[in-house]
Amino acid sequence: MGLFPLLNDPPVFLVAFALAALGLVLHNLFQAYLADRYGETAPRRYGFLSLDLRVHLEPLGLVLLLLLGFGWPRFVPTNLPGWKGAMVAFMGPLGFFFAAFLYGLLARFLPYPFGEGLLVAQRLMLLHAAIYLFPVPPLDGAKALYAVGGLEARRFLDQIAALGPLGFILIFLVLSFTGVTASVVQGLSGLLDSVYRVLGL
Repeated sequence: MGLFPLLNDPPVFLVAFALAALGLVLHNLFQAYLADRYGETAPRRYGFLSLDLRVHLEPLGLVLLLLLGFGWPRFVPTNLPGWKGAMVAFMGPLGFFFAAFLYGLLARFLPYPFGEGLLVAQRLMLLHAAIYLFPVPPLDGAKALYAVGGLEARRFLDQIAALGPLGFILIFLVLSFTGVTASVVQGLSGLLDSVYRVLGL
């Protein structure tokens, strides 16, 4: 679990960690871009349309990326209602999926340690895309449900959010050990393979 098993191969470890962190930035850029197009001013005002790592990356999220293979960036400040808010939320998992596509593409052409590191990062990005779809606060799936869901749905999400970070981690571990996360990752991986085949890769 996490990236520590790669420490016996430091070059691959460094490449994989750097690219996984970049994936967190891409998640934010995808969301900030669409929110900006919808007229939300906060992402641009707070620098989320830039490549400044200090804006996007969050220390605890990076630590858990190392420990669990799953992390998070600083969340993009948006407050769009309805389907616009849901679309902005789903741009996050799409950003991870795009990173997975890009990393897998580059891995076909680059030698060690880049190719190996890219494949590790690709798997991590598919994992992130899967997890962020779940309606568990503060993930993107929950933000989308907040935007379009009814009062009962919001109350349910508030109850989950009240559990705090420990509750989130426990839910994440349950989803992992019950195979739910793996099933979603497998589905996304199959979709990614289909994209490659359509492109003749």
